[in-house]
Amino acid sequence: MSFLLATKCAPDKKILKNVKDAGIDAVELYTSKEILKDPKKVIEICKEFPLEYAIHAPNDDYCPEKLAELSMGLNASVLVIHNIYWDDEWEKLYEIFKNMKTTICIENVISAIEQNKFVRRFNFGRCLDIEHLQIECAGVMEKEFIPVIQEANHIHLSGYYFGSNLWHSHIHHSPEHSHSLLDLIKSARYSFMIVSEASVKHQTLDEFKKLNDFFKNWADTKY
Repeated sequence: MSFLLATKCAPDKKILKNVKDAGIDAVELYTSKEILKDPKKVIEICKEFPLEYAIHAPNDDYCPEKLAELSMGLNASVLVIHNIYWDDEWEKLYEIFKNMKTTICIENVISAIEQNKFVRRFNFGRCLDIEHLQIECAGVMEKEFIPVIQEANHIHLSGYYFGSNLWHSHIHHSPEHSHSLLDLIKSARYSFMIVSEASVKHQTLDEFKKLNDFFKNWADTKY
């Protein structure tokens, strides 16, 4: 398979066990200022569950040293960050991570081009949040997403489609639309992690099993 299904959750033992028991092999780890008070504890918890990890930086703190410690401890492939830092803070972050294997990816929140200055200045990667992109484009011209997908290093996907109430639900909650988006991502030859991003109420063993089954059933018809 050309890309890897993941989900997003906090470093919570029960939820991580649900992910593993459902047969999903990767997680994007939600973090916060509170969670990152003790990166060693987070690493200890996550190492109980042999998954591939990416990390989402907190939106309520600037803590590059702690993020570097966590990224190294989990051998994280990607660190996702929103565009919320001051210019000098980006410089410091770059200096800390420049020799690490973790790829820093800036997430589109309001525009698919807001990452461009970071790609140009620091050679950072792109986290493409397709939920946000649909809102930006009012749900039209989705086939035109391909050039943007081709530039992505990391993707957030959900069951949301424009005008629906499925914000932060798993992709199996809108099967027809999710099949269409997965087909689009495949046609763009994307080859990294796809994160089904859903709220805590959807982070149950049953939901994760349904997510994994949905993704496998789609993949079985495409590969």
